[in-house]
Amino acid sequence: MILINVLILLPHLSTIIATKTEESLEHVIAEVGRDKLSPGKYLEQFKGEDPKKYLATVGNVGIVLDIENYSGLQLEDPVIYVHAGYKDEKYGHPHNMGGTQQEVFLYHNKKRLQRRSAGSTSWMITKDGKPIWENESKVSRLHFMWDLPKYYCKPETKNTVSVGFHTHDKAKITEDLQYRYYDLHLKRARVFAHHNHFLARVNISRGCLPRVLLQFASTKKDHKSDQVASSIVDKFNPLDEDFSLLSILLLSAGVLMG
Repeated sequence: MILINVLILLPHLSTIIATKTEESLEHVIAEVGRDKLSPGKYLEQFKGEDPKKYLATVGNVGIVLDIENYSGLQLEDPVIYVHAGYKDEKYGHPHNMGGTQQEVFLYHNKKRLQRRSAGSTSWMITKDGKPIWENESKVSRLHFMWDLPKYYCKPETKNTVSVGFHTHDKAKITEDLQYRYYDLHLKRARVFAHHNHFLARVNISRGCLPRVLLQFASTKKDHKSDQVASSIVDKFNPLDEDFSLLSILLLSAGVLMG
């Protein structure tokens, strides 16, 4: 009987966990505040100007990638694979990002015929400059993929982005390996991801020169930014190690019973 009840509740678990983890991300964002994010070196160079205006002068198909890091962790050792189009010569080279920092990167087709924009990039997640190892053998990376499907796009053209966390045996990966993650995420795109205490969300608008927003955070107390006034880990968090399957099942039962 217990097994039957578990099987009945299982379809509801993924929905509940996804909702709660995304709520956790919203909580971190609210606690830190977007206005407290320090600008990266590229964003500083725009001096308050909209990067999209610059993008329109160098490409007619491309993206402005806005990255917001709401954690106290660093994103380091970036690796990029450009599947279609080009990195912007000034603002297209991914670099390390510090905690509670915001940065922009630009990728486009240089206004060339039959050229679009697509690719994949990743950063190693570090604390105080050191990789965060899992089981002393694997390191986590934040992966992002974008794909603008047409070089003859229209304002209503639907674009694809994806985000995910993947572990690697080595701290560094190659561009060839990054290509595999472009292919993986193109086939199975996800706009929200969580792994252990890490959270990430990405969205993209339609059209030829869309803006992409990638947000990264962590719910772990040791990973929080100094900007956070209070920790959210004391609240419900399905990523906590001590949050049991029984607790999830009981919560699911409560949902079903109204």
